[in-house]
Amino acid sequence: MQGIADMSSNKTEQGFVSFVSGGPGPVDLLTLRGKSRIESADVILYDALLDPSFLEIFPESSQILYVGKRAKEHYRTQDEINSLLVHYANQGKRVVRLKGGDASIFGRLSEEIQTLETNGIPFEVIPGVSSVTTGASDLGISLTVRGLSRQIIILDGHTILEEERSWMGMENFPGTIVILMGSQKTKELAERLIRKGVSPSTPIALLENAGSTRATYTVSTLDKTQKEGLEKKTKGPGILYVGEVVRPLLLGEKKQLESISFFPFISEPME
Repeated sequence: MQGIADMSSNKTEQGFVSFVSGGPGPVDLLTLRGKSRIESADVILYDALLDPSFLEIFPESSQILYVGKRAKEHYRTQDEINSLLVHYANQGKRVVRLKGGDASIFGRLSEEIQTLETNGIPFEVIPGVSSVTTGASDLGISLTVRGLSRQIIILDGHTILEEERSWMGMENFPGTIVILMGSQKTKELAERLIRKGVSPSTPIALLENAGSTRATYTVSTLDKTQKEGLEKKTKGPGILYVGEVVRPLLLGEKKQLESISFFPFISEPME
């Protein structure tokens, strides 16, 4: 496979790109392999949504480039990012493309891989902790529950309201629906889910700042959200969880995130 290469030497004649999944934000959720690639990088192109503590592990000798994109604020276009990857790799550099969450989920990874393959540049993809599962951990819920939720759908809240194809099969969906990048459109998303056959009484939770000590959530039902929306409490990224696995939160069977300082649903302090 073209994307796999030996990363043990200090320098390669041909450049190499490591797509490193940085996790949902905090640096302590970065994988050991990802951290190793960062520490040996000549050039690091990093995304938005990563905690500032990442800057502390960037090598002083590395060239650091911020290429973040959030909502309508794009510091670099995708074409510019693709060009930077090729430019530095063609100089024989070890390039780390540091992405938030897991790079394979709504990270435009395939476009960047295609660019490298077109230019004959070797690469690797290092998986990471997804914000999808991190948020569920913060809430103290399981996305799959025997007899209740056997499936998971992950949707892109940026574009889903503009295309009907993504809603196919939503009628009476027997699982958990996770919507990334949709926290600014909760009314519209709730209305569409109800229109597509999801029960109006279905619980919905908005989790903000997944994996962080600032994690917080709001819980409601689809019918109430359709009317009132879910107001964000912070400026951090939000994830929507829809389904019966959220009902314990709605019934008040879980402790509030604010009452636990770091690990939201560990009932006893860790020693």
